[in-house]
Amino acid sequence: MKHFESNIIQKPDGKMDLSWDIDKKGVVCGWCSLANPEDIYIVAELVASFKGRVMTISPLNTPTIIAGKAPDEAFVNEKPISLVINYHFFFEGVNFTVRITLPDMERTVKSITPVLKSADWHEREMQELYNIKLNGHPNSKRLFLDENIYLTDHTMIPLSEAMRGASTSTLWEKIMKSDRKEAKIGE
Repeated sequence: MKHFESNIIQKPDGKMDLSWDIDKKGVVCGWCSLANPEDIYIVAELVASFKGRVMTISPLNTPTIIAGKAPDEAFVNEKPISLVINYHFFFEGVNFTVRITLPDMERTVKSITPVLKSADWHEREMQELYNIKLNGHPNSKRLFLDENIYLTDHTMIPLSEAMRGASTSTLWEKIMKSDRKEAKIGE
């Protein structure tokens, strides 16, 4: 861990916050927040040099204190002004989470899949479900949704709305409409 820490402090170009914790069972966790989103590629190279892998990637599309904005100032026309992406790595028994914040409504990040193959599906999922563009991803095909479906923020029904009875009929109407279109195409 000390060798990793000394390397990570030297590598990224921008400033960063780094902290470590060891729980009472001996599990080591590290947290890092990068000022420059492009530095995620440098961190991925370092994790790869330690034979590490990506456990998961979790984008956060709502403004919170984590995003560095208070809720009242974080919305412009009811859209978040920043997007937080947490990359969760594992190497040498260490869980390591790296957070980047994409400024304003920029939704583009450099792919780390060329360095860590374990990021492939996670990045493709992030690209498809969060509309985040990946620069340099070797295979940007969709995983889940049909290629003909163009998604924007307003076409998705948030799970919280879908779980309420109010949107159930709307949700199924969308599904049935989509099924009818597919049936006509297949005829």
